Amino acid sequence: MTTFIILCAVMALIAVAAVCLPLWFGGRSRSESDRRAQVLAILQQQSQDLEAEKAAGHIDQDEYEESRLELERRVLEETKHEEEVRSGKSSRMPRILAVILLVVIPCATVLGYYALGRYTAMDPQFIEMMEAQQQGSRGHSQRDMQKILDDLKANLEKDPRNANGWFMLARTAASMNRFDESVEAFKRLNALVPNNADILADMADMMAAANGKVITPDVEKVLQKALSIDPTQWKALALLAIHSWDRERYAQAADYWERLLKSVPSDFPDREQIQANINEAKRLGGVNDSISAVSPTASQRNAAEGSQADAASKSEELSKTAPATASPSQLHAVAGTVLLDDKVKALASPEDTVFIYARPASGSKMPVAFTKVKVKDLPYNFELNETMRMAMGAETLASTKTVIVGARISKTGNFMPQAGDLEGEMPQPVEVGDRGLVVTITTERK
Repeated sequence: MTTFIILCAVMALIAVAAVCLPLWFGGRSRSESDRRAQVLAILQQQSQDLEAEKAAGHIDQDEYEESRLELERRVLEETKHEEEVRSGKSSRMPRILAVILLVVIPCATVLGYYALGRYTAMDPQFIEMMEAQQQGSRGHSQRDMQKILDDLKANLEKDPRNANGWFMLARTAASMNRFDESVEAFKRLNALVPNNADILADMADMMAAANGKVITPDVEKVLQKALSIDPTQWKALALLAIHSWDRERYAQAADYWERLLKSVPSDFPDREQIQANINEAKRLGGVNDSISAVSPTASQRNAAEGSQADAASKSEELSKTAPATASPSQLHAVAGTVLLDDKVKALASPEDTVFIYARPASGSKMPVAFTKVKVKDLPYNFELNETMRMAMGAETLASTKTVIVGARISKTGNFMPQAGDLEGEMPQPVEVGDRGLVVTITTERK
């Protein structure tokens, strides 16, 4: 704090000196005296030239008198100014201004800092408080997390049957994005605490994360085991619902989401989103009655036995007969056409998945609306509306004013971008409500 005050005082003195010294000593400058001497010499030369012009008869008496009076007036002005300089009158005003600024500049500096600055920023107690707040909001540093991880591993080598230790190791590794280590820790924990639905769901989540967020058959098997132990385990229901949606098993996805909706508390913040997912899954899957009347076994059987042609036929029939959740005029939407550029067409297969999305023009890059088709459907006329948001998402097109619309071809069917995907976005943001957009897929993701 003392160092900061000294630094501020030195800078204020420099500012005062830079402004006040030229004002105080400016009246005594040699340049001003030299200027007056040059002016008087010029006037004297002009007077001699005037006398010569009169003697030669080049000017008459009237012109001579007028020019002589003008020269005398200018000489008197310069002489008067020189007397003021010698008496100190001409330098009095700059010196008065220098004294005023000598007081005003430091006072303005101090008052301005107290009004706009944070004068407690150098206080050790304030610094300690801010560091504590930052640590609370952002968590431990990477170095701290690594130390915690190493300590947990060391303790578990001494006591490998410490279930709490394995749980902490799994959670810590997950927070550091070291998903493989988290999976191994959850497996050790599952061996110590078998048949725990929460542990199985967390382990499946980390297995998917380690595999690029793809739910493989092994992950699905673990999730189903978690549900066999606890049919209301929320994470297992949510992950299986998303997985079923990605595999276009819409009736099955709706079933999982309805079970999830029944298991979460009444004040759960995403209840409306879950209900919107159910409605959209029913619409796409051709289910108009209560999905709870359809058994999970029947849903799975229908999804397995239904061919792609049947699914397309149901979707087309439903779009003509089933009531929508809202009329198009009531929905916030963007619409246009997706094209595949000829230079990358050879890199795509007809059955590859095409994700069409809209994401906020600023801030989060998480899409607020998306749909998916096949490469064979391109060029495709799309419409994204507020009901087509990401599962469990927080924002929709209704809460966004401007978006960037794009499309991406995924060979794996995974929504998360991966190397080898073909993609393209509109170069400029568009307003929600715009139609006639054109999105061209042009580049391969490296």
